[in-house]
Amino acid sequence: MRREVQALVVYCTFMEEGCKWKGEVRYLENHTVSCEFLKVPCVHPECGALVKKADLTEHLEKECKCRLETCGFCKKQIKLNTMKLHHEKECPAYPVKCEKCIKADITRAKLTQHQDPFLGDCDGIQGPCPFSQIGCPETEVLTREQRKEHLEQMNTYHTTLILRHAVRFSRELEALLIRDPRIVSRDPHILPNYESAITDLVSQIQIQAGENRNLILKHQEHSERITALERKVASGNLSSAGSSVQIASGSGSDAQNPEITRRVTNVENRTADHEVLLVENNRTMEEVRRDMGNMKRQLDTTQESSRRHDRRIESIEHTLALRNVTLADLEEYVRQQEFSSYDGQLLWKISDYARKRNDAVTGQQVSFYSPCFYTSRYGYKMCARVYLNGDGMGRGTHISIFFVVMRGQYDALLRWPFRQKVTFMLLDQDNVEHVIDAFRPDPNSSSFQRPRRETNIASGCPMFCSLAELNNHAYVRDDAMFLKIIVDTSDL
Repeated sequence: MRREVQALVVYCTFMEEGCKWKGEVRYLENHTVSCEFLKVPCVHPECGALVKKADLTEHLEKECKCRLETCGFCKKQIKLNTMKLHHEKECPAYPVKCEKCIKADITRAKLTQHQDPFLGDCDGIQGPCPFSQIGCPETEVLTREQRKEHLEQMNTYHTTLILRHAVRFSRELEALLIRDPRIVSRDPHILPNYESAITDLVSQIQIQAGENRNLILKHQEHSERITALERKVASGNLSSAGSSVQIASGSGSDAQNPEITRRVTNVENRTADHEVLLVENNRTMEEVRRDMGNMKRQLDTTQESSRRHDRRIESIEHTLALRNVTLADLEEYVRQQEFSSYDGQLLWKISDYARKRNDAVTGQQVSFYSPCFYTSRYGYKMCARVYLNGDGMGRGTHISIFFVVMRGQYDALLRWPFRQKVTFMLLDQDNVEHVIDAFRPDPNSSSFQRPRRETNIASGCPMFCSLAELNNHAYVRDDAMFLKIIVDTSDL
């Protein structure tokens, strides 16, 4: 009676959705699992949409509210439903308005720099002199205009502070590396930090060098003005030997000469001070460049050594990975050879039955596969799949067993679709009454076409043996069960 029911022809459950499949009841469940009209949930739990399996790809690409879109500002891939929050809170390239000076169209990444109390250009931010951190006595809060005026007036002094700070930093760094060279190996991030500091230092020195060049130009300008004044003074003394009017005029010039001489002397003194300061700055800068060059060479050597070690470690790890893969393949091959048969028959012993049955009931592991077996040395590759607590129509009431066609090395030489009769047997260990069921493959089912993946969809008997029957005979003894699968090879 059950076999007659299984042989009834029915339509797919999703016929109204457009599916045109028609087949026997025994194949309905396998078809339903793979039917393209089956509605499945979107892979993004936040979306929650139910779509046809055939339309899932289009949904993910065009309709899903959780699909990835490119941010128009930072060009990163962001989920569509979080794009607004990304713009409001995270996007570094999104234009924002400064709340201090009401300046608009500043990217979020540059807002902090814009509002920096030391180096920022925000008119609404007040702060101390940026050089107060390295010794400038001006620590009071200044407006932007006051800070600009202070920086112009104290330019030379600030240059000296930077150079002294750079020299002290380079010497401390060099002493640290000499005292403990292992510090680089302990903290691999220290090298980029040092390089960043050196880059900033070089940038500051270049800026100060430009200001020094401007100072030299001003010094040359002062020298030219002094020379011109001296020529005028000499010309005034020579002209005093003329007429009486010129003598009187010359006397007036003689009276002014001491004042001019005093001013010239003051200018010369200030110029001399500038020259001394320039010489000191140039000497200090040369020392900084020399120290930085030494540090750079030491860092380059350390980095190169670190890169060599990294490459060696990567090579060793790659070799180990290849050996592990080879070992795993070899172990799998040995295991398969131990249990495989090549006559179309598999005798499968299921040990630890009680534990595996409990795992199936609790849902921890509802099914498991048998070792693979073959119809011949170069024939079809197959295995079985068993559900000790049933599957589909037999869930909770029967043991379900299914037949699986696997991808083999010689599939190109075999006849497809698979057409061999398959027989399942649950062996009575008293040899009184075995449970037997059999089926012939449906040639139209995808389960029996040439495999494109490792395994095809399983097909078989969801109501193979009632769980109540297990206690009536010796199907389970010493916590072990024996299943036998026989594939008809008579016409191969």
